[in-house]
Amino acid sequence: MKSLHTTLVSLALAVALAACAAPSPAPTSTPAPVVAASPTPSAVASPVVSTATSAPTAVLPTATPAPHDPLFDPRRISYAYQFTGSEIQAFLEQHGSALAPIRFQVGGRSQSFTDALVSLSSLYSLSPKLLLALMELHGGLISSGGSGDFPFAMGYQGNGGGRRGLYSQLHWAARELRYAVRDYALRSPTGPLPPLVFADGTRQEVNADISFSRYVLARVLAPTTGPGGLGSRLNGLVDTYARLFGDPRNPPTDWPAPAAPFMTRPMADLVPITSFFDHDTPFLRQNGSLETYWGRQETDASFAYDGHTGWDYAMGPPDKVFAAAKGAVIFAGNSDDGCATPAHAVIIDHGNGYRSLYWHLSEISVEAGQSVVAGDQIGVAGASGCANGAHLHFQVQYLGRDVDPYGWCGASPDPWAQSPAGQVSVWLWADMPSPCGPPPPGVAVVDDGGPGFSSSGNWQKSDVGYGGGSRYAASSFPGSAAQPWRAASLEPPSLAVWHPHLLTAGRYRVLAYIPYALNGLDESRELRYLIRHSGGESAAIINSEGARNWWADLGTYEFTPANALVLGGTLAGDQGRGVWVDAVAFVPVK
Repeated sequence: MKSLHTTLVSLALAVALAACAAPSPAPTSTPAPVVAASPTPSAVASPVVSTATSAPTAVLPTATPAPHDPLFDPRRISYAYQFTGSEIQAFLEQHGSALAPIRFQVGGRSQSFTDALVSLSSLYSLSPKLLLALMELHGGLISSGGSGDFPFAMGYQGNGGGRRGLYSQLHWAARELRYAVRDYALRSPTGPLPPLVFADGTRQEVNADISFSRYVLARVLAPTTGPGGLGSRLNGLVDTYARLFGDPRNPPTDWPAPAAPFMTRPMADLVPITSFFDHDTPFLRQNGSLETYWGRQETDASFAYDGHTGWDYAMGPPDKVFAAAKGAVIFAGNSDDGCATPAHAVIIDHGNGYRSLYWHLSEISVEAGQSVVAGDQIGVAGASGCANGAHLHFQVQYLGRDVDPYGWCGASPDPWAQSPAGQVSVWLWADMPSPCGPPPPGVAVVDDGGPGFSSSGNWQKSDVGYGGGSRYAASSFPGSAAQPWRAASLEPPSLAVWHPHLLTAGRYRVLAYIPYALNGLDESRELRYLIRHSGGESAAIINSEGARNWWADLGTYEFTPANALVLGGTLAGDQGRGVWVDAVAFVPVK
């Protein structure tokens, strides 16, 4: 123990000296991209408390199973594989549909019918094939060659005719279907669902045990007929869909499985998170709490609002927004979200069953039909649409349903994956290891409290972090020649050391995980680390306020198995802020 103590003290002095030097010392070499990770499951928390260099043995979870429905397979309500953008336009033109050349003015921007269909179906997690089948059923707009019923394309003549018009009908049907999906997912096990409302105002109660598909479709068809006509409407929809696209009762067999990590975060620099994805009710509807991917029910406003469908990042002009992965832009324009002004938005289809959505932009840099790769600029963050202040709303969908790209780290089953309207979430970030799954092959992780980790001082424990926990303490100022007016802390600092077991010498990217939990402290903006490597020692300073819930990049260095070591602690360039101690990853760089 004396030897360890001596090491900690000597390293602490080195950090203090580094703190007195230039305000932002650079690492010995520039960071390099991490080698693409192999599939890592995120459905169940899998604490890792030691270094790891072998491939994970677990496999990716399969898509959320859906019960068979003799009327309409539930998955076909929310998704149509390889049918978006150019495929939709080609389908309309092939059938001579009068919809093919139609354009709308949305927020002063001219957009095609296909643009509007892609925007609404993606935003509300609906299959565009279902919406087109409804238009064919009611208005004959696919095969009529121009003689269909445009004013009432979805068959809805209620609200005193206030929904008259093609775009208004499409918007009404999309929202009505979304509300039905939401109401079914949030229903009480014993209580009734919202009733069906027919064209004549008749209301019909429904039991909670009705099937998902039957209820959702009945909600959008009931307002177009009387109580006695609902059965024929349902049968007519199934027949119409089958004629256009194939039998909807057949379950899909060729849709992609959940993906291995393939995304990178859509911004240049780390920025604070302002909203989490809600695994409890991602329908923009409150139920009293937000359940994060850590499996925790949060009610504090720091985690943003209940019912959130994606992730919000504190960005605004002139912050650039980048494509999270390669794919095809299927929408780039104005999205009518029901607010006073439309949102400037971009949607990218990645060809593997996943879409990414970028909302509230101030500028759009791409066009529909354009191919992009990860890192291509697609716009500038802003506050358009329903935004309450400038930020980037980033949303990911798998098979048409919203998912959390951070996966699921809770000990109990993911409530969103268990929902009839839900879907399984897996860790999708290719450039960083999952905080709750086994590390990728070749990556060495030293977690706090595990082999290779040692500490001194007064650290408090948190149950949020890599492998299921972390530590924290208030920062202490070591004194600085650059800030002689500030007195140094009198109490000795708390220290932490990560000493990995590297199998081979080489270049490694060093990452420190920064949790996001409420501990009464604001994160340090000048958190210091000392990295010992083959070329000596280097200091790294990070803003942990922006890095929280993510990995802070400490630089890329040459290591030998014997000299690799990282020191951290409460010594920082600010006083009384929070310092997190959690996992440090050593990622080989080729």
